[in-house]
Amino acid sequence: MNVHINVEMTPEELRRLMGLPDVQEFNQKVMEQMLKKLQEGAEGFDPSGIFKASIMSNTDAFKQWMSLFNGLSGGKGAEK
Repeated sequence: MNVHINVEMTPEELRRLMGLPDVQEFNQKVMEQMLKKLQEGAEGFDPSGIFKASIMSNTDAFKQWMSLFNGLSGGKGAEK
């Protein structure tokens, strides 16, 4: 038996449904700070340094989501 469900929703609605935070304002502030420092010619300013701390936590969160989806779909790649 096959069941197909089509759901039409905006990315904003999907983000809220999944309980993900709204980071648009945060992204805007980060970009403004980066541009300001780049325009000021701040010595030693490394834009990638802003994101280094969050890269690992984002990777871990992505792995957890993939594990959840694999588990729900009965995939063999589900981690425990």
